[in-house]
Amino acid sequence: MVASILFLAPAMSLLEIELEKWICLDGLHLNVSIGIHDFERAGPQPYSLEIALQLQNDYHTLRDEIAETVDYDKLRNNVIAHLASKHFNLQETLVQDVISLCFALDDRVIKVDIHTAKTSVYADCNAVGLHYIVERHQWPVATQ
Repeated sequence: MVASILFLAPAMSLLEIELEKWICLDGLHLNVSIGIHDFERAGPQPYSLEIALQLQNDYHTLRDEIAETVDYDKLRNNVIAHLASKHFNLQETLVQDVISLCFALDDRVIKVDIHTAKTSVYADCNAVGLHYIVERHQWPVATQ
């Protein structure tokens, strides 16, 4: 058995290492009421989300406790509840709502990268969707 061990330079502590850390919710598949066409308004349709949250670069977990990190259970539950709460005409509106949820989740979230897709709209393509990347300081509704 081979063990992997992290070796740090003697003068370096874990707190001194600058990390780029992302928490990712990949392949969240839901049925969402979305769309402007009559056939889309007839009922929820398959919808897929990929959400990545970049955390502050100086962020570290040292004690193996949930309070030290962003709670991805809360992220998932908030997104599911919000997308089930109403009909969305546009994917843009849905994505903007999810971005606001992400920034409201935790002050350590500094950037959101989100891909969304309606996966059953067109027979001749796999999906139609959006991709947004936004930093907290750019987002006008980050604190709502």
